[in-house]
Parts: sequence; C-alpha cells; structure tokens
Amino acid sequence: MDIDHSVIHMYEQLMNNNSNKTLQSTSNTSVAQSLNNSTSCNNDHNNVDVNKNTFESNNNTNNQLSQCNENHESTEDIIEILNIQTNNEPKLIKINQINTDIDFPWKLQAIISCTHPKRTYINSNGEGEISTWDLVDDTAAINLVAFNLDSYILPNKLFEGKSYEFNGLSIKTVDSIYKKLPHDYQLIVNKTTKIREITMAYKHHLTYNFTHLNEIENLPLNSIIDVNVKVLRDYGTTTGSTNGNSWTRREVHVSQDQVHMKLTLWNEQAKKIPTSIINKEIKLKNIKIDWFNGSRTLVSLANSYLSIV
Repeated sequence: MDIDHSVIHMYEQLMNNNSNKTLQSTSNTSVAQSLNNSTSCNNDHNNVDVNKNTFESNNNTNNQLSQCNENHESTEDIIEILNIQTNNEPKLIKINQINTDIDFPWKLQAIISCTHPKRTYINSNGEGEISTWDLVDDTAAINLVAFNLDSYILPNKLFEGKSYEFNGLSIKTVDSIYKKLPHDYQLIVNKTTKIREITMAYKHHLTYNFTHLNEIENLPLNSIIDVNVKVLRDYGTTTGSTNGNSWTRREVHVSQDQVHMKLTLWNEQAKKIPTSIINKEIKLKNIKIDWFNGSRTLVSLANSYLSIV
C-alpha cells in the first residue's frame, strides 16, 4: 500500500519530537545531579576549611588514636600510652631532691663551685683516676664524680663558676670516709650522661650552716660541717711529700665558748693566710669531723673555705 509522502513526513517529525523530549529530560536530570553534587562538594569543601586548623592541631594525636583503635585498644589504654610518652621527658629536679628512690627520668641544672684535685687509685682491675666536682643550686650541694676516660675528658669541659645541665647521671650513696659534702648521695658520670652549658638565673654565693663545737661529740665521724671559732694557738706550717705527692699542713688550736678542739688545715687552706692567726676569729665551710689520738678533731678538705671574720 502506497503512503502519502506528507503522512511520512508528519510521522518523522513526531518521532523526532519524542526523542528530543527524552534527551532533554535525561539532560535535565544529569544537570540537576551535577548541581547537587557540586553543592555537596562545595559544602564539604567549606566544612574542610572550617575544620582545617583543628585537624592540623590534632593530627599527631589522631594518628596515635587511629593506630591504637586498629589494635582494638580501649580509651583507657590510649590515655595511658599518651601519658607514658609524655612522661618520658626528663623532669628537672633540685639537688636536695636527689636520692636513690627516684624512678623516673630526670635532669639537673647546677653551678660548679669547686674542682677537686684529680686522684689516682689501684685495685684488682689495675690503675685508674678519679675527678670530682662540687655542684650547687639554690637548695644544696652535691659531688659529681667521673672515672678513668670520663675523668680524663671532662676537666677540659667543666669549669668553676659555669652553669651546666646534666642528664643521664647515676645516683650513688657516699661512703662516709670519702665524703666531701653533707649530702648523703653523689652523682656518677656514665656512658649515657649528657652535659651542656647553660645560663642560670641563680648566682652562687657562700652560705653557712654553723655547728657549735659542743655538738661535735654527738655527731658521726666524717660528718661535714661549718664552724665559727677563735684561734688560740697557731703551730705554724709544715711541708712534705708522700708517695710523690707534696703537701702543706698547718695545725691550730681553736675554741668556742670554752670548748676546745684541734684543727688541721691542709694545702691551700694552710697557705691562704701567711701570717699568724692567733686570736683571730675564723669561719670555715665544709670541715670534716675526724679522729686522731683518741679524740675528735677538725680537718679541712679541698673544697673547704676559710676566712677571717
């Protein structure tokens, strides 16, 4: 059957119109979806901008929490881990806080007030050497001790009057025979020790905690004390040498409120006042209580200080 061309043309136009509507509907849906997606992205972007600073400031903690959560750890476990990490930082302590019960990392800031003469020793392991310094802060004083290689190196790095921060030292009780300060403990340099020079606000100056001569009989031998006494007799200065080491000694007789005692000044203290000190009032810091010929005596040390009042 023949179909008129006009009918065929009308049919083609109708089909084209339907196709265009379908495409337009699809296009409109795609555009709407794109707009929605764009709006959503913009909102997300704005949210990211708003929270950017908070995210950055908490980045490290979030990483740690994320790692902990992956390991199925509780909130309490996470807090404990973070506390342990924080507590590993050495705590700054004072000299009067030092004892062998300390169970946390610590560091110390102090001034070197005295460098003791280097000593040598011999034991079953052979010969060795010891260097000793007095460390002071605004609470107390304590000895720093270095052996052998450390004793050889540190005297070129530690100087009197300079301030240092010490990290990684060992704490050891002091044998009363070798005691040079009132502190019951001393600090030992070891392979983990780190020392750096610093500036401290504290300025060291001598302070005294005087002990009366009438108290000495009740104190333990080898105690380190300060005294303020009057010189009754000055027996003069003697020099000599023992095992290749030269020495200077000065014997004096002192009193305080009718209590009498012998005082021996060694080396620098013996030579400090060249003239007679009879009837002079003197004060001494870091004097050791000793025993000689059946009675207690006073003996100066390398870190003793002598001055005329």
